[in-house]
Amino acid sequence: MILSADPPAHALLIDSRSPAEYAQGHLEGAINLDLSGFRGRLRSEEELEQLEQALADLNGRIGAGPHRPVVVYDMGLNTRLTKTAFMLALGGLEVYLWPQGWESRATQQAPAQPVAGEPWARLNREILLTADEILAGLPYPLLDVREPHEFATARIPGAKNIPLGAFGLDNAGALGLLPGQAVGVHCRSGARSASAFWLLRQQGVQARNYLGSMLEWEAEADLPVERS
Repeated sequence: MILSADPPAHALLIDSRSPAEYAQGHLEGAINLDLSGFRGRLRSEEELEQLEQALADLNGRIGAGPHRPVVVYDMGLNTRLTKTAFMLALGGLEVYLWPQGWESRATQQAPAQPVAGEPWARLNREILLTADEILAGLPYPLLDVREPHEFATARIPGAKNIPLGAFGLDNAGALGLLPGQAVGVHCRSGARSASAFWLLRQQGVQARNYLGSMLEWEAEADLPVERS
């Protein structure tokens, strides 16, 4: 959920900005964590189990768990914020995004020390779309949120191009998407599609993010690519 007011009480705060920005001033108790650079092949059950274990270890290090909401904040609804939030939600956490309204409170400069807990994660496959699901044929649309020139160069067969800039907080209907409808989203690396994921979920659209996106798709010999 994208917040427009104060976060839930007792939430674990995550600052996804750069270490330099964090050091200049952050919210009290906030941990500096940026997961937007995640890359990984996610096709076999073993690879998915390894991801779940990695997320469990991460949650343990930062003291996150199923009974404490997590709030990720950054300067606007950028891909650093949205992909970090997606990765945490993928581990089964209750996640909120806070893109604005926190700035005046960011007065702390000493880094916060996380209180570690027990490793815990439950891979949320309802929000994760995999290459093999796409290859088998989806019963709902697959949206490529890259720019038109990227889409024209190489694309997943059957995908529809709607650039990320066309998505907003209240225009899913104008894009032909309705609350409760399932839709897959992807981009180059799973970051821009994480932004589309949250914007659509905010409006009740049951979006799923293909985290591997084109970087994974083009690297796999058995996955078809359309080229102009």
